[in-house]
Amino acid sequence: MTPLDVVAVASLSARLTAEGEPPSLVPPQTPAVREYLAAIGLINSAGEKPAARGLALALLQLPTADSWDDLLGDIAPDFVSALPNDLGVRGLDVISELIDNAGTHGNSAAGTFVCAQFYKGGCGLSPGLWLGVADAGRGIPEHLRLNPRYAEVDRDEELIRLARRPWVTCTRDRRGWGLVAVFEGAAGTSGGDILIHSGGGVGVFRVRPQGGPFARYGARTPRLPGTWVHVRLGA
Repeated sequence: MTPLDVVAVASLSARLTAEGEPPSLVPPQTPAVREYLAAIGLINSAGEKPAARGLALALLQLPTADSWDDLLGDIAPDFVSALPNDLGVRGLDVISELIDNAGTHGNSAAGTFVCAQFYKGGCGLSPGLWLGVADAGRGIPEHLRLNPRYAEVDRDEELIRLARRPWVTCTRDRRGWGLVAVFEGAAGTSGGDILIHSGGGVGVFRVRPQGGPFARYGARTPRLPGTWVHVRLGA
C-alpha cells in the first residue's frame, strides 16, 4: 500500500462513520503489510511493535486546515531532516497547499487525511517522497460549479483540467493558485507524478523539471465523495 491508499481508506471510513455506518477494517494477513499499516496509523495492531521504516509522516486526521498550521512547527524539523536534498521543504510546501485546497472545497465532518512515505527504490515503487491527501467533502468539480463561469461544464474530468490553471476558482475573486503551486513543487524536483481523483473525474500527470506535464484525463464510476490526491516528488 502507498500513502494514497492509506488516506483513501481512512477518508472513506471516516465518512461512513459520520453517516452512522462505521465500517469494520479487517487487518491484512501478511505480517509485513499489517506492520506497515500499524506503523502508519491506519490500524491498531495489538501485540506487535510497529516499525516505521522510511516513514516520513504518519497518518493524520485534520479537522480543519488550521489544524495543520498548529502542527507544522512540531512536524517540520524532523520531516526536513529525515529526507535528502530539499525534498522535505518541497514536500511540506506541497502538503500545505493540498490541505489548504481541501479546507476550501472539501470541508466535511470527516476532515482531511494526510500521510507521507519516502521510498529509496527497489521495492517495486519509484523512488521519492510519496504524499497522500484525501477529504470527503464537496470535491473539485462541484466546488468549481459554484462559479457561474463553470456551472454548465458537465464533465468532471474537464473541471479537474481547468483546476490546474491559475485563477480558476469557485468565486469571481482572483484566487485559485493552489494546484498550480503543487505542480510547480513537483517540477522543482527531478520530476514526479500527480494523480487527482474527485467526483467522477480523474487526472493523471507525469511532471518534468522542464516543460509542461504529460496529462491524461478520464471519467470514473462510482463517483468519489470528495477529493484524493497523490503526489510523488522525485528524489
